[in-house]
Amino acid sequence: MKKFVVSSMVLAASTAAVHAQSYLTISGSVYGGLGFNSGGAALRTALAGTSSFMISGKEDMGGGLAALVKLENGFNADTGTTASSTFFDKQAFLGLQGSWGTVRMGRLYTPSFATLALVGDPTATYGVFTATNLMESHAVRLNNGIIYNSPGFNPWTYGRNGFYGALAHYFGESATGGASQNSATGFNLGYGNSALTLEISHHQGNTYTNATLDVDAKSTILAANYKWSKARFFFAYSDNTARNVITKAKTKDNTDFLLGISYPLGSGVLSASYIRKNNQLLPENDAYQIGAMYEHYLSKRSKVTLGFAKIHNRNPARPHRVSNGYAGTTATTAGTAALALGLTHRF
Repeated sequence: MKKFVVSSMVLAASTAAVHAQSYLTISGSVYGGLGFNSGGAALRTALAGTSSFMISGKEDMGGGLAALVKLENGFNADTGTTASSTFFDKQAFLGLQGSWGTVRMGRLYTPSFATLALVGDPTATYGVFTATNLMESHAVRLNNGIIYNSPGFNPWTYGRNGFYGALAHYFGESATGGASQNSATGFNLGYGNSALTLEISHHQGNTYTNATLDVDAKSTILAANYKWSKARFFFAYSDNTARNVITKAKTKDNTDFLLGISYPLGSGVLSASYIRKNNQLLPENDAYQIGAMYEHYLSKRSKVTLGFAKIHNRNPARPHRVSNGYAGTTATTAGTAALALGLTHRF
């Protein structure tokens, strides 16, 4: 990891007043590997998967107050292209942190997705059997957001210590219609220590497409992980609904359930999970996923990963698919089973 100190003389060239030094860090990860995906139209293989780099900075302004900034981009190491049309597609925010908590503004993860990724999923939603293959993603990240995190959770380090909570709102900034269009609100409450983390989150948002397609969605997720001896056990349950506010018709009504485990083995970690989706709408597309992964650490920053995922669909006409960067597929090319072998280096 490289750290760059920007002196006050450099900052003075672009700002009117400088009160303290700023410390910038460039970090990230590069992933390369081979993914095999079957159960779709044809057997597909792909090199590499999603990688990322991040520019982050923290300035101590005295009195316990600090300014924060993070800019993170996802890219594909096999082609050098960005992972999406948005350059800083993963995170782009600035904020203030003090003894009273942290406020951030910009492109931010939703509290509910953070609950799934940081508490409930043994893969942290990275890997071929990520929970988001089957579970609701709870909007992942949204633009035009502002979020408050109370003391007890540090969004800079993701550390948890005692009770904490968060409240977030994402402004729709719709060109037409009211302020509620394409907006979202979410919160979480939790408790965490080295052995146990327990968290509940709620997310509700609007997706406005046109005058006849205006959908309100809600999801609530309860997640926990607990360390017993060397193993850490994971649990998540999510209830998800959506309704077209124009036609009053339900467009989503399902629940998700996850059980997982991670266990240190040799020079690495073995993890696995079982996920089940129960859909209440007709026609049903209930499904379950099983997956496992072994991460062998070559050093503190480099590891080799071998992972497998398989989805069983109750209704083959409406299948859920294994689609993520580590399998080298998208929703249109993915099948229902995947095997991935790759190398990751963090810097």
